[in-house]
Amino acid sequence: MNDLQLKLDYQFKNKNLLKTALTHTSYSNEFGGDNYDRLEFLGDAILELVVSDFIFKHTTLNSGDASKLRASLVSTNNLSNISKKLSLDKLILKSKSLNSLSSKTCADLFESVIGAIFLDGGIKNVKKVIKNFVIISKENIINVFKNTIDYKTKLQEDMQKHSKQFEYKLVCEYGKDHNKTFEVELIIDGQTQSRGIGKSIHLAQENSAYNFYNNLKD
Repeated sequence: MNDLQLKLDYQFKNKNLLKTALTHTSYSNEFGGDNYDRLEFLGDAILELVVSDFIFKHTTLNSGDASKLRASLVSTNNLSNISKKLSLDKLILKSKSLNSLSSKTCADLFESVIGAIFLDGGIKNVKKVIKNFVIISKENIINVFKNTIDYKTKLQEDMQKHSKQFEYKLVCEYGKDHNKTFEVELIIDGQTQSRGIGKSIHLAQENSAYNFYNNLKD
């Protein structure tokens, strides 16, 4: 528990809250007491609120793209990975008959810890933990967003919507055959709009489309 609190950079005033956050339903069913179920419900809502607030204040995304980004940040996969980094899967109190934890359970554990921190220390402390482990930085948000949105598809849809002609033009390629790098230009209505580099032509095109949309914000 002490190691966990050091990792979280938060010391619980009420240690029972942390214990409850790390108690599986199988354990409470067998031995009695509270489990993480209600704390997970609270933590889930707080995570969505804090992440939504950050996205709203630090990006200019429309509601559809903002929702996709938020969904990636609070996804079962992402929260499960955070939970494992914090070793919550090793700290959990569970029935001996429960051999392994699902990704969903690991994600629930992190959400229950968030709920416990909120009750113990308020919104300021819980925001700090969410910032450190889920949001991390604006640069991380941008990288997550790039992996969330298929920019080539988005570009194609937007070009069709506005009846614009576009193409990707291979500018150059360099490197050995087994380790080539490609550079392409995105041309819209005869004008070069952006460039992209990648280890495949597809990735270079994707980065070119991403750079086009990123340049629109500048």
